[in-house]
Amino acid sequence: MKNPLDRLKENISSLPRSQKLVVDFILSHYNDVGFMTVEELSKEVGTSTTTVMRLMSSVGFSGYSEFQKNLQLLLKEESTPHTRLEKNLTTFSQNERWLNHYDLQLAQIQQANQINMETNLSQVESLIKKATNVFCTSVRSGLPVAQYLSHNLNRMFGNTKLTLADSSDWVDDVISFSKEDVLIVVSFARYGARLMHYADQAKKNGASVVVITDKFSSPLLAYADAHLICPAESISSHNSVVSSFFLVDYLISALALSDSERVKQRLSEVNNVLTSMNYHIEKKNN
Repeated sequence: MKNPLDRLKENISSLPRSQKLVVDFILSHYNDVGFMTVEELSKEVGTSTTTVMRLMSSVGFSGYSEFQKNLQLLLKEESTPHTRLEKNLTTFSQNERWLNHYDLQLAQIQQANQINMETNLSQVESLIKKATNVFCTSVRSGLPVAQYLSHNLNRMFGNTKLTLADSSDWVDDVISFSKEDVLIVVSFARYGARLMHYADQAKKNGASVVVITDKFSSPLLAYADAHLICPAESISSHNSVVSSFFLVDYLISALALSDSERVKQRLSEVNNVLTSMNYHIEKKNN
């Protein structure tokens, strides 16, 4: 049996936005969708039953019933003893808000793992690795992710710059973009219009665009040559960056391991400079 969620993910790029919204909901709530009627699903998403049925046809199912049957089989497989044990281990007695936060973030990391297939990660790694210049950008809640990624990529390869889309300074960079360059855009709902302007100009100048965002319905995906989907819900009102940091941290590690000699040489040179400056606090011998 082919995983029905994988089938949705494999076909997402060719779907109209109305169907992408349905996919977003299914991937985020597939435990519930396995037992929803098509009418209940369409009502939750805020769309029509026709849109749901067209989605099923678009991804190769004869109808919603066939999709749901496959989804229920998947849910049954996930209900194995070791899965239940893992879930029960999280029910320690602490503050309820802490537990809710813990459960949500754990679920979103697992969801990010399920949504982002190995090919997605490989595409992003390949684009970054072969780029002459890498530019990372974001606004507001996505900015710490872009900062963390750009700092580590530049530390390893020396070709990465953080640019702030809220400032017009990126215009000075984008006019020099070429097909050898990569722009990495981090954006969560509500999506920044200036990020779209930046990505659009980068594409017009031939650069590749990597988008790290929270939903398949994100308008930034229209500009993406490669993408990573990172759920960003929180128990409060803010966008959570936990799952995006998880994937970005993996990218940094994967790139370092795939080009270890180059990275080791650069890190050694950087360390020599820092040592000559007495930059770090050294542990004194007693």
